[in-house]
Amino acid sequence: MKIVKVDIWSDFVCPWCWIAKRRFDQAVEQLAGQIQVEVSSRAYRIARGMAPMDFASALRMKFGSESGARQMMAAVTAHGAREGLAYNFGTMRFGDTADAHALVKSLPTQASRQRLIEALSKASITDGKDIFNRDELRAIAAQAGLSDAEWADLDFERVREVEHDEMQANAIANGVPLFVFNDKLYLSGAQPTETFVAALTQAGASSPEPVAAAADGAACGPDACQI
Repeated sequence: MKIVKVDIWSDFVCPWCWIAKRRFDQAVEQLAGQIQVEVSSRAYRIARGMAPMDFASALRMKFGSESGARQMMAAVTAHGAREGLAYNFGTMRFGDTADAHALVKSLPTQASRQRLIEALSKASITDGKDIFNRDELRAIAAQAGLSDAEWADLDFERVREVEHDEMQANAIANGVPLFVFNDKLYLSGAQPTETFVAALTQAGASSPEPVAAAADGAACGPDACQI
């Protein structure tokens, strides 16, 4: 079976990242038995250095208008619903997610990291949990299977690792979600599932051609999120 290694950069307060992850997972499922996908999770903060605040206010600041923020939230909500994801912008918060990324990086396996990424995304986006609070992070991690002993051994001082991930991503694209296949091909944004299928298939064939003539999908960067 062909093996494709995929590095994925995302952030827990990036509205498009959870949608992109779900579409990517669907593509992986469609190709099961043909391609073995090995995922490495990378960190990226779209609100680096920003104190936590309510999400709607953050969007108004980034877009400069109430109408732009509402348009963004409506677009994300609609796309999320089509993937079975519930976006509750009224309870979502926005800010520097260094602690959440450090928590993920502290886990020993990619499988455990993927479970926690899913749990953190749901907690932040659907359940309105405060992922900027370490007590809340501990509860979310426990629900994802992290023991008290594992929590006690966690190292939250991983800023340099997070910054290294961000530097690598910024050399490729201007925001997240970002997917790099076999260190050669990349897709930026919340692309359709079929685009992820094509990228995985092409990477599996070791094609030297770049992936997608497709335009970048909706993404989030330090300055704004696209609609």
